[in-house]
Amino acid sequence: MKGIASLLLILVTAVFSTTSKPHHHTAPPVSAVADTSQLDLSRFAASIVKGARTDYERAVRLLDWLSHNFKWLSTDYKQRTVKEIIDRGGGNCFELATVYMALIKTLGIKYRQIAEINIQPESERRRESAETLITKRGFSASVFGARHNDHRWVEVYDEASRSWIPADPSVGVIGLEPWLKSRVWFGKRWAIDTSITNDMIVPFAIFTTDSTRKMLEDRTAYYLVTSFNRLYGGRLSSLPSWSEWVSELKAIRDKCRGAFEGRTNLHLYRAEIARIASIYAKLKKEFENGTGKR
Repeated sequence: MKGIASLLLILVTAVFSTTSKPHHHTAPPVSAVADTSQLDLSRFAASIVKGARTDYERAVRLLDWLSHNFKWLSTDYKQRTVKEIIDRGGGNCFELATVYMALIKTLGIKYRQIAEINIQPESERRRESAETLITKRGFSASVFGARHNDHRWVEVYDEASRSWIPADPSVGVIGLEPWLKSRVWFGKRWAIDTSITNDMIVPFAIFTTDSTRKMLEDRTAYYLVTSFNRLYGGRLSSLPSWSEWVSELKAIRDKCRGAFEGRTNLHLYRAEIARIASIYAKLKKEFENGTGKR
């Protein structure tokens, strides 16, 4: 990649998604040459969504363009502008969400930021790295640790259904069912890159947030209880471990909120996080074995 003043040639592949299957219908590609030092985000976004009829279709086009043209890159803790992220051709989940929000904002599409914490495969290296950052930056760095990590994505408002729809540029999905099947379900995950989602075993805290990093609406129950259960036709709520799942999510949510806001050291709740991971594994086993109320 050249510097921000260089010419960036981006091949934009506009891909239609449905709420049940990701990226199965492609539209003709659109090419755009952008000098990122002079980039007009509004015109750039409009060139990507040309022909889309609704805000939701425009949100889908932008999500698919971003997911297919940008690389997911490890966090390096540098602050970048939207144009710098575009010039770089990739970023971490927060940076990809930042570009997506900037583009949909120019089109007047309603959106809100999402902050999440999820279960990860155990890593002492990640724990040590997090603890080093905690000493430098405070408890907000405790949102990642030995068995957990944070993740950022977006919700866009769909006027037709009058509901907020999950959109994750890092994972490459938009729509409730694709999101659930990329993030929580027990089968093979849907994602543009499953090497990312396979490590994000399951979320356990989800909030809307703002530019000040204040956590606003708690979306945990909507995604991880109501929608998760509905994905399986209501059968999860009959499993022996379901009540434990719901209870543990409720018990840890304020700790997660506090960690995001820098008030709580989430590393003090390592046992609780391990228990959530164990309960999710039990739910999967119970479901696959057909264990439940008849």
